Amino acid sequence: MTKEEASILIKQKAYELGFSACGIAKAEAVDASAVAEQEEWLAKGFAAGMDYMHKNKNLRYDPRELVPGAKSLIIVAMNYYPKQESQSDVSFAYYSYGKDYHFVLKKYLSYLFKYIEEDICSILCPDIELEGRCFTDSAPMMERYWAKKAGVGFQGRNRLIIVPKVGSFCFLGTLTVNIDLSPDKPLNISCGKCHKCEESCPTHAICSGFVDSNKCISYQTIENRTDTIPDSVAYSMGSNIYGCDICQKVCPWNKFAKATNIPEFSPSDNFMNIDSSMIENMGSGEFKRLFKETAVVRAGLKNLKRNLGYVKKTFDSSRIDE
Repeated sequence: MTKEEASILIKQKAYELGFSACGIAKAEAVDASAVAEQEEWLAKGFAAGMDYMHKNKNLRYDPRELVPGAKSLIIVAMNYYPKQESQSDVSFAYYSYGKDYHFVLKKYLSYLFKYIEEDICSILCPDIELEGRCFTDSAPMMERYWAKKAGVGFQGRNRLIIVPKVGSFCFLGTLTVNIDLSPDKPLNISCGKCHKCEESCPTHAICSGFVDSNKCISYQTIENRTDTIPDSVAYSMGSNIYGCDICQKVCPWNKFAKATNIPEFSPSDNFMNIDSSMIENMGSGEFKRLFKETAVVRAGLKNLKRNLGYVKKTFDSSRIDE
């Protein structure tokens, strides 16, 4: 078995497991241009309160520092587009509908690792003990950069990875391995003249090739741990109580989006029935019961109620204006 043949088999297995895309990149230092772009984003203050983005740069800019011995990166994308949208008076980002993606993707990546260990390495490199680590937005790994590098998709103006014929409603995951595989090439695709995501963002968070987290509804409703949300964002939240999908919903590439076939991403009936009154009267026990296996726990009950307060103010003021 050659490394080219092994790479083809690994990608075939990834699709069998339910991944929507899979690509391979050589484990090496991040390109200087990508480092400069990241540093510019940080220097402009666009990371807002995410102080961790300023740390561990040696690990972020070279996966071999993060995982010594890594030779190849297997990048996967998994579709989470829901079968149906909640009709509640408050909106949760689609990615929060099902079980927490951190655990789901790591589980499926572990299946892929086991396949490589048992069916690939035994033939490709029988004298090497396979070593690897799974990452899903859980370490200083530039997953979107590597997804581009591995040809999984291209980066849209909203900085999200767009997978051809799938769209951008995808989670990204990375599996590092200590064996040489055949790397893929980046896609020669771009947004062209389309600026719909920029034009549709109510807070103008997407600008000049960057996303300013300070203006991003997703950041403010999830990552912002303070008691307040800036007025410039608060009055543009609409019904978004956790995250925001506006820039994705208007993207022409998402006309290809189809309902996920990953059972863990199907929301429970209880989740789909959550409305503003439930959240307003919710206690910590009920919060844990409803959200314990979802990504919503990241915001916490306190911030969820904070977000609801701003959503209600916006709704009340719009009714007065009418």
